Amino acid sequence: MKAKKILPLILAGIMTIGTCTIVSAAPSGAVSVSGNSIVETEAEKAEREEREREEARQEIISRESAELVRTIMEAGVSQEIWFGAEAEGKSIGEYMNNTVMEVPGLDDVTPVAQGGGVVIDGQASNVTLSVQKPLPAYVTYAKSQASALGGKVLNVVDIKTTVSFGTATANFYMPGVKTGSNVQVFQYVDNQWVSVGVAEVRDDHVVVDLTSVGVLAFIEVQ
Repeated sequence: MKAKKILPLILAGIMTIGTCTIVSAAPSGAVSVSGNSIVETEAEKAEREEREREEARQEIISRESAELVRTIMEAGVSQEIWFGAEAEGKSIGEYMNNTVMEVPGLDDVTPVAQGGGVVIDGQASNVTLSVQKPLPAYVTYAKSQASALGGKVLNVVDIKTTVSFGTATANFYMPGVKTGSNVQVFQYVDNQWVSVGVAEVRDDHVVVDLTSVGVLAFIEVQ
């Protein structure tokens, strides 16, 4: 009799186990649960990971942007000036004063600036020549030229303007230059240095006659 009573209980237990939620193994890259199914394919996993990486990148950019804004504010200049200086590879002071004060490859640099008032084709004007930094190769070439002359490179600059001209007389501000100094100016044209006319050398100034813009080397010859 006891056996007859126990048998239905065993069968009931087996039926109960059969209705339990079963977790089955899913293919690699996917998780599957019967009932409410949760499945992540390899493609979805890759997409999720890329999204997480992009979110992390954006967070870094956001922090860097905030840091850059703080740096600009601490410098006390506008974003236009800041990014303009960055684009030209200049310090804020160089950019704001249209000057070149530091040149890679030159240990002792005489600043070169141009403040406007360029005489264009014999006529006074309000034109200002932009004074840019040269490519490093021109500094090397200028040193060779100075060595051949027995002189010293004061500075090398890249002069630019959007104004067309036949001749232009430009007054370059070069603090430290003395009246009567033998400052010679050369322009790099067709892979060689060509002498440029120097109209005047006086304290802190060198006045140059140009027929075109380009890379200029200021060399003091003893």
